[in-house]
Amino acid sequence: MCSRSRLVLGLLVGLLLLGPPGDAWAGGSPSAAGPRVRVEAPSPQEAPPPDTAAAGEARTAEGAADATLREVGETARSFGLRALGAVLVLVLTFFLIKGVAFVLEGLAERNAERRLLYKRLVPIVRVLLWGVALYVVLRGIFDVDAQGLFAAAAAIGVAVGFAAQDLLKNIFGGLVILFDQSFQVGDKIQVGGTYGEVTSIGLRSTRIVTPDDNLVTVPNAQVADDQVSNANAGELHCQVGTDLYLPGDVDEGRAKKIAYQAAVSSPYVYLEKPVVVLVKDEFDEGHLVHLRVKAYVIDTRYEALLASDVTERARRAYRAEGMLPPDGRRPPDRSLAAPPPRPTSAARPPTE
Repeated sequence: MCSRSRLVLGLLVGLLLLGPPGDAWAGGSPSAAGPRVRVEAPSPQEAPPPDTAAAGEARTAEGAADATLREVGETARSFGLRALGAVLVLVLTFFLIKGVAFVLEGLAERNAERRLLYKRLVPIVRVLLWGVALYVVLRGIFDVDAQGLFAAAAAIGVAVGFAAQDLLKNIFGGLVILFDQSFQVGDKIQVGGTYGEVTSIGLRSTRIVTPDDNLVTVPNAQVADDQVSNANAGELHCQVGTDLYLPGDVDEGRAKKIAYQAAVSSPYVYLEKPVVVLVKDEFDEGHLVHLRVKAYVIDTRYEALLASDVTERARRAYRAEGMLPPDGRRPPDRSLAAPPPRPTSAARPPTE
């Protein structure tokens, strides 16, 4: 009886140590110590659907495409606005140059003493304004740094150098003309057989108005390579030569004085410069006396008027002195006429 009671007591103690039957250890060992964890299987309702990952990838791709399109649109919009700004700057610069040139030309025509000064400012202002406009477009609008600007200029220079060599020659010739200052706007020059007043000096060509009012365009490369004769070299006055012809038997001293008086009495002569009259003989279909009157005109635009006025005054004086026939025909040249024949013995009167 005592042994049976001890067995029952041992079973009760074991049950108390093990706990209730439903609470099993996760590791399966009844004698392990530590916290107990209950393992539960997931319910079928909480499992994700099978197409959730594919839908997420699709949404991610669509978002990336939309972001790319927005970035491209913003870039195109920004470039379009910059291009529009660059065009506006260049157009405004063009009209600004036209306006400044118009004002300077008007000032030049109203003030004869400073006419050449105002005309010389026109090409300088043109180059400076175009340079500022290009700087604003490249640095201010397109935000090109100095290093990139130099690299782009070098690349463009190499590409254009092979494609437009003549154009580059003319551009460099124009820069040489502007900085060398062999002539300026308003000067009377002769280049390539063309003589006239320089009206404009551009980057490609130089324009000259001849005395016959013809506009001649000369490439700057030709101007830079050829010899250039400058009549006034920046001065308002220049020397004018007038040619006069008389028969060979006239008194050259008297003819010289008349020519000198005709020059100094002209309203177009610049009396602060000397007046010179040169005399030489010419034998072209007879003996002629060639008088060349060298005088300075008060304004280069009156060059032809001075020559015409000196000629008219001298011819009237020569007719009054009997050195020219009144009807305008050339008198016979008595200096080359054969001497009268000497009387012969047969023609002598008889002596008594």
